[in-house]
Amino acid sequence: MMDETGEEEEEEAWLQLRPVEPLPSQCCGSGCSPCVFDLYHRELARWEAARASKDSSLLSGEESQSCPSKLNPETFLAFRISAVDRLTKDTYRIRFALPRNSQLGLRPGQHLILRGKVDDLEIQRAYTPISPANAEGYFEVLIKCYQTGLMSRYVESWSAGDTAFWRGPFGDFFYKPNQYGELLMLASGTGLAPMVPVLQSITDNAEDETFVTLVGCFKTFEGIYLKTFLQEQARFWNVRTFFVLSQENSPEQLPWSYREKTRFGRLAQDLIEELVGSCRRKPFALVCGSAEFTKDMARYLLCAGLAEDSCFLF
Repeated sequence: MMDETGEEEEEEAWLQLRPVEPLPSQCCGSGCSPCVFDLYHRELARWEAARASKDSSLLSGEESQSCPSKLNPETFLAFRISAVDRLTKDTYRIRFALPRNSQLGLRPGQHLILRGKVDDLEIQRAYTPISPANAEGYFEVLIKCYQTGLMSRYVESWSAGDTAFWRGPFGDFFYKPNQYGELLMLASGTGLAPMVPVLQSITDNAEDETFVTLVGCFKTFEGIYLKTFLQEQARFWNVRTFFVLSQENSPEQLPWSYREKTRFGRLAQDLIEELVGSCRRKPFALVCGSAEFTKDMARYLLCAGLAEDSCFLF
């Protein structure tokens, strides 16, 4: 028989093994499945079963995070940062190394969850790789930092050689070649990210004859991300790119190659109707940006005649 002191010690030992409930900051808010709270409740059920049977071995089975292997939506894996490229005053393109020229294993447009820690507070956010889905030995993400953002503080502390932890993949949009006649991509700021691998998968595939109209919304010309990439993509016979600049109003200040395809102000109903009307085939719309941008675009597209099942909101 175990005495009272022994029972208390055993109870304390089990309590120390109990999973810690996540803080709200640890949820990225993007609707991932499994969510960090789903994982918590799963681990809690495992702990309760182990405690009831007094068998701590039932708690084992966690995967190591020290060495990258196959991506897992439930387990964070460590990836080494190989390069940090500052694109604008507040936006970075970060490259992560993959072992042995392996591929990340995401479909175009899917995203990952990044885990960070600032002032002993764990935070998680969703980011979409912008590298080609078939890239070997690396993947890249586009991250905008905000002055008061906790994850921004974490990201701005990075340098080459550091390690960051990711889990995934997540995302319900699965592109198939020639699935749609034309893709109408509406992106605001870093909402460009999921469009990039989808667009590149189309232009990399000679048998994919999908038309693409990409509209990027930015504050200024200098703030446009990935200009060289977008200019290269626009040379393909089936790709058009347009830009909407909210804080500029003079085409004379733009390079000649941008003047005819740049509008000023905001992407509103009239321009959406013009874009939908100019599509060469029946369009399927992809939308990514802030919550307000996404809501507005969804409404404009419906008013322009697109059915709800003819658009996907990232």
